[in-house]
Amino acid sequence: MNLRVSNLRISISFFFITIVALAVLAGLYTEVLAALLALGIHEYAHIFVGCRLGIVIHEIEILPFGGRIRSSLDEATSEKEMLMVMAGPLANFTMVGLILFLLTQAFITPNTARQFIHYQLMLGMFNLLPALPLDGGRIFALWLRQRFAFTLSIRIASRAGKILAYSMLILALIGLAFKRLFLSFFVAGIFLLQQTSKEEKNAHLIFMKHLAGKKEKISKNKYMPGEIMVVNEDTPAKKILYSFAPQKYFVVYVLDENMKIKKSLTETEIFDKVVEKGLDLMMKDLI
Repeated sequence: MNLRVSNLRISISFFFITIVALAVLAGLYTEVLAALLALGIHEYAHIFVGCRLGIVIHEIEILPFGGRIRSSLDEATSEKEMLMVMAGPLANFTMVGLILFLLTQAFITPNTARQFIHYQLMLGMFNLLPALPLDGGRIFALWLRQRFAFTLSIRIASRAGKILAYSMLILALIGLAFKRLFLSFFVAGIFLLQQTSKEEKNAHLIFMKHLAGKKEKISKNKYMPGEIMVVNEDTPAKKILYSFAPQKYFVVYVLDENMKIKKSLTETEIFDKVVEKGLDLMMKDLI
């Protein structure tokens, strides 16, 4: 199901609609309202902070345990991206304080407050787990990107998501063995497994999109932070390509066996050659 609010496209997954419909049919009206409020506050915080930081939000996909925002993160610094990611869980925790205040003022009953606090905390804390596609996984991937290549960072954070997903599914199966139904663990496990596989599969495509867009970004902004890389001429070109970072522009010096510079190549030259001739090139083939 797709909606459009101004320039923002909202995509609601069939899985999410099914869960809400079943809960309503079961008469869980307060639980549905509490869950929708927690999710709405969470996603609105992401969008609000992202827009305030100058990040263009294109689409939000509503999923059972949160949402996935598609935005112009290639334009954002790691600090801005982290602030936008953290905004969701922090908004949920802030809402807990507001609900407690309303409880002290007798605006809501203790039972209603308990339900609303439960969903705010559950969504906020669940999203802080260090596994993609959760917010904690995004922060984990940002931390990894300071130490490893972009695609490797996504792969590690995605595999952390798979470990969490399989752990939840195992717990759900153990529960069944003891005649206990842990439905939330089963649903969350399936959701995480599906989304982490998608994140890992798309990592290379997203990375290539970042690289391809750098020329346009430099033309638009007139500058971009850069970095020099020194490589041997027998180094595989794909190893160098995957070492590039989205927020920096690289100039590569190719050295011969006597450690003299044979050629300097820009990131764009390497990218264009690899796209044209494939990933099996050596750096000497680009000279």
